[in-house]
Amino acid sequence: MTTIDITTVLTSTLQSRVRVYDLKQYITNSKVDDVILDFKNVQFATRSFMDEFYKVFLKNPSENNFKVHLVNLPSDINSMLESVSKTQNSVHTVKATSNVTEFKNIAEAERFFETATF
Repeated sequence: MTTIDITTVLTSTLQSRVRVYDLKQYITNSKVDDVILDFKNVQFATRSFMDEFYKVFLKNPSENNFKVHLVNLPSDINSMLESVSKTQNSVHTVKATSNVTEFKNIAEAERFFETATF
């Protein structure tokens, strides 16, 4: 089992969804089966980073070629990780509240918008 200080691969501020994939690529290139990700030096993490982190590393662990264990998560980051985990399985339904208008050409659309009141 290999321990990785996440801040040596990324930074002490985890701010971008894209950086999650950088971390995954780093672990994949390390060719390890089990990895411990140490968060002890993390100063800050955005919700978007933690949301993507959860999706990539924790939601479907079988999609990775390695197992991930988390250690030394600061309490605020751990709380955020718990929060994003609760939002992953919900289905959002949007009800249409307006009519759909279709046009055969641009001229029809222009006439429609000229008379439309908003």
